[in-house]
Amino acid sequence: MTGSGRGVAGAVLVGGSSHRMGVDKAAFKVDGRPMVMAPIEALRGAGVSPVCVVGGHPMADMDADQEVIPDRWPGEGPLGGILTALNALDEEEQRPVMVLACDLPDASAATVREILERVAAAPDAVILPMLDGVPQWLHALWPAGARTPLTESFEAGERAPWRAGRRLPVIEVAVVHGWTLSDIDTPEDLVGRGISSGSAPCHD
Repeated sequence: MTGSGRGVAGAVLVGGSSHRMGVDKAAFKVDGRPMVMAPIEALRGAGVSPVCVVGGHPMADMDADQEVIPDRWPGEGPLGGILTALNALDEEEQRPVMVLACDLPDASAATVREILERVAAAPDAVILPMLDGVPQWLHALWPAGARTPLTESFEAGERAPWRAGRRLPVIEVAVVHGWTLSDIDTPEDLVGRGISSGSAPCHD
């Protein structure tokens, strides 16, 4: 598989508390649509299928046929969301799963494809893009079979994806357009990025 999402499933995590944002980040309007749509479309555009949303609830501006999977461990952080995705999409531990956070308004199919290009050479590794030298654990390709070691870490009390993920081989990738990895934690993060936000979030 070279730059293709064939055989790879995808998930977008929307279960965060959004305390710093002040509103539901997934539904927050960026350029007139929910922010969650950017990572969904990035995965789809790279050929990843199926693509599900983990946590939260369907929104009016989301495709009617978009699958939404309840977080099995709500309130337990992103590792619980990642495990929910792996349980749903890699139940037989034979399929890689690309997992993105919902707060990536510049998420890009091209960047996802750059990550997928590494799968053939490193099928057992977590593949992580880098932003300013920092691995992005919420923009990661989890290999087939990652569910078992992550579950063991979770059951032992671990909640940080980066610590649990280090039980697996890790490949770090310097992607061409690192800015596509930037997340949004507060409304102020949108300032100066050429992104317009709606005056109110959508909670439909």
